[in-house]
Amino acid sequence: MNLKQEEYLILKHILKEPIIPYSKLAEKIKISPPTVKKRIEKLIEEQVIKSFHAEYHPESLGLESHIFLLRVDSIDKYRIVERIVDYHPYLVVRQRCYGGITGIFLKVHIPIGSINKFLEFLNYIKDNNLIAEVVHSTTIGTGIKTHSDLTYWEPTTGKWFFNWDIWKKNIDSVDYIPQFDYFQRIAREKPKNVLSHLKYLDFLLLQELVRDPTQKYADLSKQLGTPQYTISRRKKFLNKYVIRNYLVDVDRSFFGLEDELVFKVICSQRAMTKVIYLIKNLPLPFVSDFRHTEKGFLWKMLLPPKDKLELINLLWSLFPDLQIMMLDPQTTVTKPFNPNNYSFIEQSWKDSVEYMIEQSLDKARGELILA
Repeated sequence: MNLKQEEYLILKHILKEPIIPYSKLAEKIKISPPTVKKRIEKLIEEQVIKSFHAEYHPESLGLESHIFLLRVDSIDKYRIVERIVDYHPYLVVRQRCYGGITGIFLKVHIPIGSINKFLEFLNYIKDNNLIAEVVHSTTIGTGIKTHSDLTYWEPTTGKWFFNWDIWKKNIDSVDYIPQFDYFQRIAREKPKNVLSHLKYLDFLLLQELVRDPTQKYADLSKQLGTPQYTISRRKKFLNKYVIRNYLVDVDRSFFGLEDELVFKVICSQRAMTKVIYLIKNLPLPFVSDFRHTEKGFLWKMLLPPKDKLELINLLWSLFPDLQIMMLDPQTTVTKPFNPNNYSFIEQSWKDSVEYMIEQSLDKARGELILA
């Protein structure tokens, strides 16, 4: 598919503002709202745009974000471990990874204070000789996210033309960050926990926004059995306190975004602050998620092959012990937000041993994939 100029401009704007109204988008690119609607429908039909979704702050819901890299030493064990972890109710993302650690990349949002139970779940799998090593990185704060910017993409050639020289020059010149404490605070910031203010409707509405935030109020009202004005009011609350971003998923291959990498670094806080400074102050036109961890940082990024090599060399110059993992998009499993994990009777997330450990293991035993 060759993009028309109108389609390119539409994509450029909705990547920055995914749920922008047709009328506002039409005004920006000087075409009619019906034409905007028609062009977006075509982009969706052609699978250039795959889906829209909302991303929430786990901390605002009383959840903790944890990332695990599970080292697995054979392809047969891969398949078994994947099936077992997919049963866990608090799984968010699971992908195969290759490189510094070959195995499975795992992200979970678990109830505050339940990490030992999740580790017990993973250690049981490890004790069954399916996982060779569990590498755990607690994410501290919300980190920093960047998004695709098509200003640096040429639609006629399908090539990115981002110049990394400005990053290289700043890395060489910035040896001391005057705003050290400020940049540390950015990485460690956490949103307010508003769990006690959420209603049953909020959980259901959040589930729908995570699935598809482009739904009309009338459709949400009918589906949730609630007046439109109530939906509007509760959505404003969620937008203010719970929703982190609205995002659009695009066809990676169409934009030449072939490599999804995870950079794992153990480093001092001051060295990490240098990277935070660059992310916050310089252009970066690719989707990335930078997370401060207890010993350094994890940085997940989707980028073209040429830019992959530029960034690897740049980070390697700073961090000689850099570990690099390539993620396999074909094996990605993403679990939707699940209100059933919350007990409205007890007014808390379900975190019993039976819920956090035994039920998932019992399902695996039932399939005879675990002793």
